[in-house]
Amino acid sequence: MTKVNELDGAKVIKQTKNDGTLKLSTMYFEEKDGTTIEVPITALAIAKYEEERGYYLFMCDSEWTVQDDHHLESLEEAITWAEKNFDVTDKEWM
Repeated sequence: MTKVNELDGAKVIKQTKNDGTLKLSTMYFEEKDGTTIEVPITALAIAKYEEERGYYLFMCDSEWTVQDDHHLESLEEAITWAEKNFDVTDKEWM
């Protein structure tokens, strides 16, 4: 499994696997022409920016592109939020 060290300039602390076996959610983006693009969220990463307080839970596609994020005050809060909102279990983190 590929270990990601950095996303969007933030150091990755924990991540789920991103091998196509997880489909955690789907993001929908509306294009200027009115069409809709569907992007599966296949992995999560918890990361920290060096100069900022708190942690970010990144929602990523199959290429580790960050599609959305959620800021949380602590690592424990980020893990709990991911478990509650994406049904990620402790064994799925690496």
